[in-house]
Amino acid sequence: MYTNRLHGVVIPTITPMHEDGTLDVPSLEKYTEFLIGTGINCLYPNGTNGESLMLTKEERETVAQTMSDVNAKRLPIFIQCGSMTTEETASHVKHAVKIGADGVGIMTPAFFTMDEEAMFEYYSDAIKDVPTDFPIYVYNIPGCTTNDVTPTLLGRLMNTFPNVIGIKYSCPNLMRIEDYLRCCESKPDILIGCDSLFLQCLITGGVGTVTGPGAVFYKRFNRVYRQYMAGDLKGAQETQNQIVKLDRQLAGIPGIPALKTMLKQRGIIESDTCRKPLRKLTQKECDTIARVIENYDKEEENIHE
Repeated sequence: MYTNRLHGVVIPTITPMHEDGTLDVPSLEKYTEFLIGTGINCLYPNGTNGESLMLTKEERETVAQTMSDVNAKRLPIFIQCGSMTTEETASHVKHAVKIGADGVGIMTPAFFTMDEEAMFEYYSDAIKDVPTDFPIYVYNIPGCTTNDVTPTLLGRLMNTFPNVIGIKYSCPNLMRIEDYLRCCESKPDILIGCDSLFLQCLITGGVGTVTGPGAVFYKRFNRVYRQYMAGDLKGAQETQNQIVKLDRQLAGIPGIPALKTMLKQRGIIESDTCRKPLRKLTQKECDTIARVIENYDKEEENIHE
C-alpha cells in the first residue's frame, strides 16, 4: 500500500548548530548529502538525537524542509513530529505532508504522565486530518517520556487508523517486541532504538533499527542488515558483536554531544555545539572518541565480504 516504509538502517539525524546555538543550515545540507551516500536506508529528522524538544516550531520546520529538499526523494524520509502539545504535533504532521515526506513518526507526550485514553486521544487528534495513505509510526521511548505505548494501545491505534503501520521502540525489551507483533491482525513494522539489539530485533520479527551512531559507523550497521537479509546469520552475529563492542566503548559519554563530536571529527559538520543544557564533551571524552573511530577505521579496512 505504501511506496516507502521505515526499514533497515534508519538514521535519526542530529541538528547541526553554530557556536552560538543557532541552526547551521549549510552543515545540515552537507550532513544530509553525506548520509545519502553512506548506503543507509532511511532518514529520520527531528527525533531525540535532533534535539527536537529544544527546538522551536520554526526551527523544526526548517530542518524538515532542508533535509527533504536536499534528499530530493533519493531516500525515504520520515519526520518525527511528536511535541509537548497536541496542537504543535498536529502542525508538524501537516507540515510533513506538505513538504512531501514519505511519512512521520510521533513520539508520545513527555514528562506529564498520560493514561492510555489520553495517549489515544493525542494520537487521534494529531493524525485525524492527514491522508489515509500517509504512513504513521508511533515512537515509544518511555525512559525519556515517562509514557509507555503498550501493545494494547498500539493495536487499538492500528485498528482505528489503518495508516498507523508500525512503532519505533527504544527499550532493550525483546519480550515487548514479541507482544507488539501480536497486538492486532495487521502485523506492525517494528524498529528497535537499541544498537546492541539490532540483529535480535530482526530475528524476532522486526524490520530495522533507528540508530544515531549508524551515521558514523554506517559500514557496520549496513553490513548487519545486508548479511541478515542474505541469510548469513553467522556473519550477521559477528558484525553485531562488533557493534556491541562499539557501544560499550562509548558508554558513559553523553550521546548527542558524542554524535556531534564524531561528525565534527569526520569533517561533516562545523561545530559540535548542542542546544543547552546539553554540554560539550571534555577533552578526555573527545580523545576517547577519536581512538574509537581510529580503531573502527582500521578494523573496517580488514573486512572483506
